[in-house]
Amino acid sequence: MPDDHEKLVADALRAQATSSGAHPVTPSRPSRPARTPLGAGWVLLLSVLLGLAAGTVVAVITLR
Repeated sequence: MPDDHEKLVADALRAQATSSGAHPVTPSRPSRPARTPLGAGWVLLLSVLLGLAAGTVVAVITLR
């Protein structure tokens, strides 16, 4: 008999917890499309440009 009471109370609490509205369901925003990573060509191009810029700065400082 005590098991029936415990089950009844547990079921009632579970029903109340799921229907109380304490945690309303909010619609999620649609996810953004994933950005494509930079290709190896772009990384190589940027590193060459950065090297040229650094070399230019060093040359200008040296020739002063």
